[in-house]
Amino acid sequence: MSFVDTHVHLHFPDFQSDFDGVIKRAREAGVRFFINVGTDLKSSEQAIALAERFEFVYATVGIHPHDVKDATPEAMRQLAVLAKHPKVVAIGEVGLDFYSPQSVGGIRPKTLCGQISPRFVADRNLSPGDVQRKILIQFFDMAKQANLPLVLHIREAYEVVIELLKKNFKPPIRAVSHCFSGTKEMMMELLELGLFISFAGPVTYKKNDALREAAHACPEDRIVIETDAPFLAPQAERGKRNEPAFMLETARRIAKLRGVSLEQFGQMTLQNCEALFNRHFTDKK
Repeated sequence: MSFVDTHVHLHFPDFQSDFDGVIKRAREAGVRFFINVGTDLKSSEQAIALAERFEFVYATVGIHPHDVKDATPEAMRQLAVLAKHPKVVAIGEVGLDFYSPQSVGGIRPKTLCGQISPRFVADRNLSPGDVQRKILIQFFDMAKQANLPLVLHIREAYEVVIELLKKNFKPPIRAVSHCFSGTKEMMMELLELGLFISFAGPVTYKKNDALREAAHACPEDRIVIETDAPFLAPQAERGKRNEPAFMLETARRIAKLRGVSLEQFGQMTLQNCEALFNRHFTDKK
């Protein structure tokens, strides 16, 4: 049984103290391949460096929507160069994030896929919406030039992203909605455009019945899963640092929802990952 964690940040400092153990636990659990996701130029370079060390790790390059106000033309040029690296499988994490939590003490906390992290508390405003749109369209062009799929971060912005996708692509669009958090109806609109849908730990949370409804309804050939580690640990591990081994809880929950075995669900998502990222995930061990 082989699972692919389609969205993880293994190069983040959260994993420095026990990196080898994190990898060992994941692979023993059946999570044998990792899409290591960049969130800015430096992070993208780090993601590639890690992918160069391990044959079962792949990388993406991009700038998280919170940080695009700092995206210089030179940074975008360098990312376009990095996109040509043989271990880079997608452009991302890119997208739109229009979530605006109330200020706490004058500080607006950054979030990744809905989870506030102390690592992302900043004393500056989040990127303006018009800047997010402008840079996302540039990343659309980058994906086209590199012939790579998009890893899309979408928060409180599904309608806008769908509109931009329709204006800039002809379906089917090679992209994945990372850490999907919308409704079943919104998912159907993304599916009509050709996107894959990725579910993470929140699908296991007690009050997320609407998300479980979407996971149950997602077509067999479009569903993938992820951790977004170190963020968004599943229900049994909530409050802990997330890690790829925990993805099995998410997988088991969705497999049960869909009435299939864990092994069947693993094979299903593995095939979908191969189609999405245009890679053959073969464990040479």
